[in-house]
Amino acid sequence: MSDKRRSEGRRRAWGRGPIILKFDSLEKREVLSTAAHNLPDLVGSSLVVVQSADWGDSVTVTGQVTNQGDAAASGSFNVAIYAGSRLNINRMSVLLGEVTIPDGLAAGQSIPFTTTVKLPANPVPGMGSSGNLALSMKVDSSKQIVESNERNDSGIGPGYDQALIQIAPTQPAQILATSVGIYPSTATWGQTLSVTTQMTNKSYGAAQATRAQVVLTPAGIAQGTGSDVTLGSISVPAIEPWQTVNVEKTFTLPSIPPVLLSGATSFTLTILPDADFLTNPVGPHVAVGGTGIDQTSVTINLPSDVTTTPIQTNLPDLAVSTVSTSTSDLVWGGNFDVTTSVQNMGSVDPGPFRVRFLLAGPSGNPNRTIFLGDAIVPGLAPGYSQSITQTVSLPSRLPSGIVLDGIGTAKIVAIADPENGLNETFKNNNTATSSPVSLRLLGSDGSTFVPNTPDPEVLLDINKPSMAKYQKALKLAQAATATQNGQAAPTKKLYRRPAIKSSSNDKTLGIFPKSVGNFFKDLF
Repeated sequence: MSDKRRSEGRRRAWGRGPIILKFDSLEKREVLSTAAHNLPDLVGSSLVVVQSADWGDSVTVTGQVTNQGDAAASGSFNVAIYAGSRLNINRMSVLLGEVTIPDGLAAGQSIPFTTTVKLPANPVPGMGSSGNLALSMKVDSSKQIVESNERNDSGIGPGYDQALIQIAPTQPAQILATSVGIYPSTATWGQTLSVTTQMTNKSYGAAQATRAQVVLTPAGIAQGTGSDVTLGSISVPAIEPWQTVNVEKTFTLPSIPPVLLSGATSFTLTILPDADFLTNPVGPHVAVGGTGIDQTSVTINLPSDVTTTPIQTNLPDLAVSTVSTSTSDLVWGGNFDVTTSVQNMGSVDPGPFRVRFLLAGPSGNPNRTIFLGDAIVPGLAPGYSQSITQTVSLPSRLPSGIVLDGIGTAKIVAIADPENGLNETFKNNNTATSSPVSLRLLGSDGSTFVPNTPDPEVLLDINKPSMAKYQKALKLAQAATATQNGQAAPTKKLYRRPAIKSSSNDKTLGIFPKSVGNFFKDLF
C-alpha cells in the first residue's frame, strides 16, 4: 500500500465521526506540575517485630515513617498495623491497632514509633502450613493527608512496612515433685507438721511462680477419688528449664479431724505441683510419682487426753446453683463471662474460699477438665447467697494429646471449695454445670483443628525454610537503608507503584491512530 493510499484511508476514518482534541495550555501544565511537587509523600521506612510468638500474644512493634515528599505533612495522621496470611494488606487482613503520628513531619524527615499489639487469638484466614503471620503497616490509613503519591502508603516490602512472625507455641513447663519429707512422721491433731518437697522443671519452658498443694487422704484410698483434704499450699518460686528448687512449710493441723478424715489415723500425704494450673491446665491434678517421690505415709493421732473423735455440729455447707454463660457460642482463644450463685446452707461462715470454673465434656464430668479460672469469695454468712460473675478465657491451644475439631460441645462446671480445704457438713452439693455450649474455632471451615501445645520435652525448631527466605529478604532491605541522625532513612524513593502522571501531552485517543503525536507524524 502506497503512502498516498494510507493517508487517504486515515482521512476516511476520521470522517466517520467528530473527534475533539483538547490541549492544555502550557500555563495549566505548569500549575499541575508545581502542585504535584509541593506535597508530602508519606511511606513506611522501617518495621521490626519479634521473630516468633504465639496466637493471642502481645508483641512490640517498632516502626518508622518517612516523609519523602517536597512539603511538610499538614496535620496528624494514623499508621495502622494489620495481620494477615499475606504481606500485602487485603480484605482478609485483621486490624491490630493504630498509632497516631503528630503534626509537623517535615519533608525529608523520619519519625519512629513503638507500640504493643495483640496478635489474633486464632489462625487468620488463609494461613498455610508455613506458620508465618504477616504484619503490615498502612501509612495515613484514614486519608487525612493529601500526598503526591498515595500508592506507596503500604506494600513497599519486608523491612520497610512489612514483617513476618513465625507462629510457634511458647515452650511449656513441666513441674514435678521429685521428693517429699515430713516431720514428725507420727503427728497429733492440733499440733504442727513440717513438709519439705523438691520441685523440678523437666522441660524447656520456664515455669512461673506458683504453689504446691499439700493433700491428706486416708490410707488405702486412692488420691483424687473424693476423700482428699487440703492442708494448705507451699509457695514455689519460678523455676528455669531443667532446674530444681527445695521448698518447705510448717502446717498447724486442725484440732478436730475434718469430716472426710474422721475415724482414720493412717494417711497418705501428697504433693500436687502447679495448684494454680499455670503450666498444666488439664485437671484434676493427681499424684504421678508414688511413695517417696510425691507421696509419703503419715500417722496422725488424737491428743492423748481424747479417746473418741469429737462430733462436729457447727459447720458451713456451700451449695452451688445454676451456671450460665454470656454466650452459648464460645470461641477458642476468646473471653466470655460465666455466672453462678453460691449459698451457705450451714451454720457458720467458712471464711475465704474459691469457686473454680472448668471446661468439661458434654456430660459435665469433672474428672477430665480444662481449667478456666478461679474466683475468690472473702466469706459467706449462714443463710446468705453470693452471685458470682467471672470473666474467663478459653485457651487458644489445647494441651498436648487433646484433639478437637473446629466445632464441639461442652459444659462449664463451677465448683465451690475445689481443693477441699474447708470442713463442711456435705460436699455433694458443691458442684453445678451449665447447659451445653458450642466451642468454635474462629474462621473455621469445618475441617480446621484447634492447635495443640507441644509435648513439654519437645524442642521446637522455628528456623524453617520459609522464615529463612524472609530473613534473607529482610537483610537485603536493611542493607538498602542508611543511618541518618540515629535513624534509618531510605537511600531512595520508596515507591510501590509510581504515581499517576499528570502531564497532559500525548493523550491517548483510544481509536486508530493511537496517539496524537504519532497521528501528526504520519499525517504530515
